[in-house]
Amino acid sequence: MWYENYKLVKENGGYVVEIYINPNDSEFSDEFFKNLRENVLDLDDEIKEFMKEKFPDIKINSVKLVLGALVIGSIPFLHHTKAQAVENTTTSSQVSYAETSLNTTGVVTATQLNVRTGPSTSYSIMHLLWQGNRVKVIGESQGFYKIMLSDGRIGWVSKTYLNLDISEAQRKINIVVSTAKSLLGTPYVWGGESPSEGGFDCSGFTQYVYKTAGYSLNRISSEQATQGIYVSKTNLQPGDLLFFSLAGDGRISHVGIYIGDGKMIHSPKTGDVVKTTDITTSYWQSHYITARRIIY
Repeated sequence: MWYENYKLVKENGGYVVEIYINPNDSEFSDEFFKNLRENVLDLDDEIKEFMKEKFPDIKINSVKLVLGALVIGSIPFLHHTKAQAVENTTTSSQVSYAETSLNTTGVVTATQLNVRTGPSTSYSIMHLLWQGNRVKVIGESQGFYKIMLSDGRIGWVSKTYLNLDISEAQRKINIVVSTAKSLLGTPYVWGGESPSEGGFDCSGFTQYVYKTAGYSLNRISSEQATQGIYVSKTNLQPGDLLFFSLAGDGRISHVGIYIGDGKMIHSPKTGDVVKTTDITTSYWQSHYITARRIIY
């Protein structure tokens, strides 16, 4: 069979039919794929027969031919002439973007949700989701979630209209990070353990923040470094504790909370305040000792 699968996608009072090409069918030789843009036009008769058999009484707006994750052809079906080969829609003006990995699922809350080819409304729409649809979420960037559709294609949707299924561990990590951020600007106070004492020292800050999520940390940084589980620098996740030797002698004397994107929140020193710091600088890299994951 020349196709593997197909599905209907609602659009403007009608439907778009997505037909997934079977690359292993004998009709598709290596020569076919070498000249894909020209040869896709020769599928016109097969598509006509397919539509006549499968959807004789349904309003079809268009047909898309899909090979893997790529749309290789399109037919405006209400004014059917010949299949139109599709140009690659990616443009040089679409710049690269930072991305954070995720591994969860989410539920669509909007009546209709556009799935785009990148994390911005400037990217083209590749698919539509409907309220109640559940999708796998594999990343996030610039106010968008990166998702994997049931057919394996990758797209992006607005965070506003997708509710993530959050595990209990993730919920507590969110509490830690949001609490730490809420305390930005609080003064450093040597021996301080709470805002009621005027501020925090480094380990008093981490102890206080984790207490809001239901975890009891030891009081000093070197003892906090014995709690939880070890995590390598390459596998850091938001909420992990980072430990440093400020004297450079290998003895742990400072701790902060990793919040992602190479940054931590910490209470650094007398005369300073709780702040966000880039740990990828040479200073913090050279003083880094280890990291521990408390929530797992």
